[in-house]
Amino acid sequence: MDEAFSLSAKDISDLRAAFRGSRLGAALQLVFIRATGRSLDAVSGVPRVLLQSLCRWLGLNETAIASMKTLYKRSATRFEHQRWAREQCGFSPVDDAATAALSDALVTLAGSASSVDDLVKRAELWLFTNKYLLPGDRTVRDVARAAFTAQERSALETVRKQIAEPDLRRAIARMFSKRQGRTGGTVLEWLRTPPAKHGTATLNATTRKITFLKALGVHKWDLSAIPSARLRAYSQAVVNRPPSETQRLSDDSLAVEMACFLHATLLELTDATADIAARRVCDFVRRASSCVQEKQARSSIGLRAEREQIRRVLYDENQTAEQKITALKALIPPQTTIGEGSHAALVRGALVDDSRSVTALLNAVSILDLRGDDNDRSMKQVRVLRDLARQGANQLPQDFDVSITDRVWHDLLKLPDRGKALAALRACAVTSIRRGLKGGRLWLAHSRKHRDREDTLIPPSEWQEEPAPLV
Repeated sequence: MDEAFSLSAKDISDLRAAFRGSRLGAALQLVFIRATGRSLDAVSGVPRVLLQSLCRWLGLNETAIASMKTLYKRSATRFEHQRWAREQCGFSPVDDAATAALSDALVTLAGSASSVDDLVKRAELWLFTNKYLLPGDRTVRDVARAAFTAQERSALETVRKQIAEPDLRRAIARMFSKRQGRTGGTVLEWLRTPPAKHGTATLNATTRKITFLKALGVHKWDLSAIPSARLRAYSQAVVNRPPSETQRLSDDSLAVEMACFLHATLLELTDATADIAARRVCDFVRRASSCVQEKQARSSIGLRAEREQIRRVLYDENQTAEQKITALKALIPPQTTIGEGSHAALVRGALVDDSRSVTALLNAVSILDLRGDDNDRSMKQVRVLRDLARQGANQLPQDFDVSITDRVWHDLLKLPDRGKALAALRACAVTSIRRGLKGGRLWLAHSRKHRDREDTLIPPSEWQEEPAPLV
């Protein structure tokens, strides 16, 4: 209360200079305009605690509250206080020029507004920031509704321009068709069902939906002219109402909302698939690490037993030196495979052994359009794997260029078993793709979360222009 409706020393001095009596009413108008951007036309609903706080600031008795209510029965007193408060705050009434400026600003702001109510709040903020008294709700709402309608017309023009009419009609018809199987329901209900917990079944479900949407050609629709906030709002409208009500919409509304729903669903499913795949990679690494720890535990038990046998031979007083050497040779073979001591290296080897899971994951996410710099090593690995898949190869070529992978994978990629070397390349690819998407070096087409960094910035042409005073 004291922070939002406080009076400075200058305010108190100006009040005392301008008014001998009824200072409480003028102070109330001042703090109310400063806090809300509106004039106060009645005091009956003002909290008593606010009036008491102002009395303390002005050094008045609480009897001044009753006197102010009596004085405010005269309109002239209220108008005088409002005029003085406006001048003190620097606010001015909304005129035709201000309405025109507000309309221009709302045309741009409507692109990121989710509803008329949202745009009304932004209009009020614009008026308050530009020192205009807020008019009645109907006045602001009429301007906001006109700007919002213009944005809806623009969205409809984008949909009609970017999507062929037969393709859109076919997609809408498919949405309201019945699905076969035990679950039943419409295709629309199937698509708007959110993904479940991460796992193989959920990953397969999301990739099936992406395949279905791409079969409709949704990935070819360029709806970038529709602001993302409006696109999500249209999509959410379809999600929140029953399919039967959506089907009864007018042709234009149905076209815009359904196109935005399909496009937004593709973006969301792409992000969900990428996130599930990343968590699956983490599961693979965690499982491989557990296997390595179990093997190391079993190996330590064997080493302790072997050490005990060696100790017994060395300290056996009944054997000669030659007999001890012969016994030790029997315990320790001439050629022993000593694995690399690094835990990370052992985990990479375990990932290669789990090639079936890694291959299944790569096949599942192949529906995603992965992009990045052509010279990025992850992209080079993906291109090699795609070429080998088209050729039906099940072994890594002998002349494979290991320089496109991290150095830590080179030993596994140079194994004589070329089938195992191919499994190593797949394991290397899934881990590097995960790091690339997380770090922003790689991105996905038709994604909201894993976009190209340039798409998240203001276009250079707009950046060079002088920004409009929107807020």
